[in-house]
Amino acid sequence: MTAQTTTAWPTNVFARYLTVAGSSLGRDDLAVDLTHRLTIHNPPEPFATLATCTGCQATEEVGHWRSRFAFPGAMEEVHDPETADKRAREWAQEHAETCRAMPRPEAAR
Repeated sequence: MTAQTTTAWPTNVFARYLTVAGSSLGRDDLAVDLTHRLTIHNPPEPFATLATCTGCQATEEVGHWRSRFAFPGAMEEVHDPETADKRAREWAQEHAETCRAMPRPEAAR
């Protein structure tokens, strides 16, 4: 077993799931990172939760807005970041449990 290396999480990452490759190599930088996608407004506001794998670059984006039926039969938009975070966490966990990809190494100069 290799020694565990600890790297600082990138800015804005609020959750990290270690991939199979990262776990087997003792590298915590091979992970699925969760961040919030922000609007360009001032101040910026989250509109989606994004899960990104640092090994294979797979992503999953889950929007914070949901459409639901409102009385009487009309649709309304509801801001629901908790559900988006939950769905992104589920995807990240499932992906991390199976991903063995490694990022391409930098070319030697």
